[in-house]
Parts: sequence; C-alpha cells; structure tokens
Amino acid sequence: MKALKIVSRIGAGLMVVVFILGLLIFGTVLKAKEGEVPSVLGFSVLRIRTGSMEPEYKTGSVIITKNVDYNTLKVGDVISFYSTSKDISKLVNTHRINDITYLSTGEKQFITKGDANNSVDSEPVFYKKVIGKVVLNLGVISGSVIGVLQNPTVILIFIVLPLLIITFLEAQNLVKLFMSKDDDPEEEKTDEPSE
Repeated sequence: MKALKIVSRIGAGLMVVVFILGLLIFGTVLKAKEGEVPSVLGFSVLRIRTGSMEPEYKTGSVIITKNVDYNTLKVGDVISFYSTSKDISKLVNTHRINDITYLSTGEKQFITKGDANNSVDSEPVFYKKVIGKVVLNLGVISGSVIGVLQNPTVILIFIVLPLLIITFLEAQNLVKLFMSKDDDPEEEKTDEPSE
C-alpha cells in the first residue's frame, strides 16, 4: 500500500511538471509579437510552405530550428530567417547557406539559396534576421497532422476537453491523496494482551 502511495505521488509530481511545461509553452506563444516566430527554450517549430527546398524538405513538412550562435553557422547549413527580399519581405524563409561574406564594417552576412532554386536569393541574410538552424525535419505527415490541429473544433474536442477532464480527475486524486492519512504507526498496533 505504501508503494502505491509513492507511485501516486510521483505520478502527481510528473503531472505538475507537464502542466508547468505546458503553461511555459502557452505563455511563450502568447508573448510572441505578431510576425515573430515563438521560441521555447531556443527551439521553434516551422512549416515549409513552398517547394524551394525540395527534395530534402518537401512542401508541408514541419521542421524544428534551434537558436544558435551565428558565428557557428557555416556553408551548407540550413537556416530559417526573416526575409528582406521585396516579394516576401518579413516572412519566414528556410534556405541553405550558399556563401558567407563580410561587409566593410566586418558584419557577417549569409548568402542563401533554396535547393530547388536556380540562383541565390536576391538579398543577403544578416545575423539579426536568423531565427535558427534547422536541426530536425519531421516530414510531411507531421505537417498534415498540424494542419488538422489548426482547426479550432478539432482542438476543442480532441485536446482541450480531454485535458480538462484529466486535470479535473487528477486534481480530485491529489486532494484525496493529500487528505488521506499516511501510514500511521499507531494504526498498525494489534490488540495484544498486556502482561
């Protein structure tokens, strides 16, 4: 019985950690300014919207980028950045670093190119515009799942309601657990005849 209580407390503690992590992610997403990619612990989740990086990154694929020191970026790395090109200004773009050049001031700039494009991008990327280096490609299936999850009705039915029910049930369990008496040594005494 004591082992069950320990397991229940560990489970309750893990639920609290997951809940706090969820709040952290939710807060970070809400805090992001319009036109800014939310980042949690330096990681961002993005979706590839065009075919410029095919065949490696197909349209609809979900990628994860990591905020890195721009001095560690090298030719061949795939980065996501806020574009300064006239046709897609301020939008997020994901392309491969084709070359690295320096201005007369010593400021580093990245010359990028989509793998499927014939030429390099018209505008260089300055380090302040870099969101992060692509560290994981989750593929097109994950993009389809995210597309479905962007439907508010689906979110309500399959995520919010189950989470509310689980949270309510776990809160009840926590209250019962903390209200119940711990194994009391007095209760374990047996009625033995006294001498």
